[in-house]
Amino acid sequence: MNECKQCGTCCRKGGPALHTSDLPLLKEADGIDITDIVTLRKGELAYDQPVGAVIPLEEEILKVKGSGGEWICKFLAQASNVCRIYKNRPLECQKLFCEDPEPLMEIYSKDRISRKDVLPAEHPVLELIEEHDRKCDPIKMSELAASAIENWDESAELQAGLREMLIFDASVRELVIEKAGLPEESMDFFFGRPMSILIKGYGIIATPSGKSFSLRKL
Repeated sequence: MNECKQCGTCCRKGGPALHTSDLPLLKEADGIDITDIVTLRKGELAYDQPVGAVIPLEEEILKVKGSGGEWICKFLAQASNVCRIYKNRPLECQKLFCEDPEPLMEIYSKDRISRKDVLPAEHPVLELIEEHDRKCDPIKMSELAASAIENWDESAELQAGLREMLIFDASVRELVIEKAGLPEESMDFFFGRPMSILIKGYGIIATPSGKSFSLRKL
């Protein structure tokens, strides 16, 4: 029988993605809150553990956040290697065993949930989420960034398109925090990782400059 040694190795490689069977955990008082979740949107570059490489996502994924600016699962008490929500841990954590990956692989890409599975149909932020996904499409960002990097000195128009995405992304987050009173920690769930972070994966640094951004190659 497989028995976890509680070494914390798996938890340090990243928090779990969430599946349909995990939805009840979002309603548990001692379960998972939306402030604990980051949305990885379709087209984003993300590390795929089974593949062992950074690849563009083929679908939206909700994932438990990391801690300390890393992907180490935020629910891991690092000093003791204890999971703080062990009794209410997600499906992937139940299936994962570092010495036998097969049980996890069987469910890894099945029945994953998205933001629409979590939010009620009448949620006031859903319309903004859809607009944000249109104007800040990670696939479009990757295309603009790749073309800009090829000939940076002649890419003013492409860079302008990237700035538009960055500005809209930042302004939407500020608007929702200010007008809807939602916590800043929930923005990663509603709108995914900031575009200023995503763009680094394409070799570009975006630095806030007034109400805009200055761009430079890595």
